[in-house]
Amino acid sequence: MLIASGCSNRQQQDAIVVEVGDKALTWTTLMDVIPDNSTPEDSTELAERFIQDWVKEQLVIGKAENELPEEKRNFDELIDNYRKSLLTYTFEQEWVKQKLDTVVSEQEIEQYYVENEQNFELRNYIVKVKFCALSIDHKKQLPQLKKLFYSVKEEDYTNWEQMCVELGASYYFNEDKWLLWEDFVKQVPLEVLDVEAFLKRNKSIEFEKDNNQYFILITDYQLNGSRSPLSFEREKIRTMIINKRRLHLLDTMRNDLYQKALQENKIKTYYGQQEQ
Repeated sequence: MLIASGCSNRQQQDAIVVEVGDKALTWTTLMDVIPDNSTPEDSTELAERFIQDWVKEQLVIGKAENELPEEKRNFDELIDNYRKSLLTYTFEQEWVKQKLDTVVSEQEIEQYYVENEQNFELRNYIVKVKFCALSIDHKKQLPQLKKLFYSVKEEDYTNWEQMCVELGASYYFNEDKWLLWEDFVKQVPLEVLDVEAFLKRNKSIEFEKDNNQYFILITDYQLNGSRSPLSFEREKIRTMIINKRRLHLLDTMRNDLYQKALQENKIKTYYGQQEQ
């Protein structure tokens, strides 16, 4: 009845909808979970579902309170530890946000790469590629598209890209970006059993599948187990350097707090003292 009529005063808002033992669900709490734009029918359904779930939850909690031994019902230490963790985490996040220098120079990246060369061994095949896929419904345009695709002239690249857009072709080319082989083959229907042999034998591939004509040009590749190129690891190294700074910043902050507390005699140590 309350759901259908709505509430018009404070007394209705504080009215108890349902009680389980000494726990009560009020109208105010119930209305908080019902969107303002709900129809009366939807409001009723949402309210009934929430009331049932709330009642069941209280019944389970009550049974747990009655049947679990004291040592399994006491969460004071757990809650205290969780609060400490949240306080520490929140403070450290704010501290890092204010103090951390996130600018990493190219020189720092290159130095890190050289000094940690042993950590940059490829565990996957990577490639630099150029490709496009055009519906065979555009057979008349395929020769022109193919010519532009294989051209190394800058103006032809622009014309190829524009032609792909006009014909609705899928295309990709970034001469500086490495792709994981597994990510690349998600975009083109290539079925390769021996990736290493395939990369060594093929530079350009053309095939028709699923009503599309595919043109693929592999401009560079690195084999699994070889040294990973710097250009592939650059962002990863940048993240590593920033994270290293972050850890150093937090460690320094903790040590500074400790030293300051010692100087101000805020730390009193009682262990290890011999009786006189």
